[in-house]
Amino acid sequence: MAKKKESSLKNWEEIDSSLKKLGELQIQKTNLDNELTEKVNELKLKYTSQSSLIQTEIKQIEKEISRFCEQNKDTFLNKRNKKLNFGLISYRLSEKVVCSSIGAAIKALKQLNYDWCIRTKEELDKDEVKKLDSNILTRIGVQIVKEDKLTIEPNTVKIAATMIN
Repeated sequence: MAKKKESSLKNWEEIDSSLKKLGELQIQKTNLDNELTEKVNELKLKYTSQSSLIQTEIKQIEKEISRFCEQNKDTFLNKRNKKLNFGLISYRLSEKVVCSSIGAAIKALKQLNYDWCIRTKEELDKDEVKKLDSNILTRIGVQIVKEDKLTIEPNTVKIAATMIN
């Protein structure tokens, strides 16, 4: 069996000092994360404004091509696509399900016993499973594992105040 490694900390003063250092490092990391977020937001703003102009032009060109193709739809009667030098224009038959009220449709399908048309996501309700007795838990192959977890929380407000001075 592996031997547990002993802590390098010897007393509560060293623990307190370590908590202070831990808090200072967490504050530094938070500051770096905030700086990164600000820089990313600046870049997003810059590129979003440039991209929106391009996106507007893309939509306009697509609209004009669509309008032309609709006006000349008869050229697609025999052949459903037209290959050009710089791309392909084609009509494809597609299907989509349009539903004014999903809830009403599901209710109607259930009444008609068409349950196979309804997707159901099944998952454990862990809060309810925790309430079951051990015999049931064993029968369903579930265990409730209890752990004693250590929480380490430096007082970053107090530590930040000491870092400013």
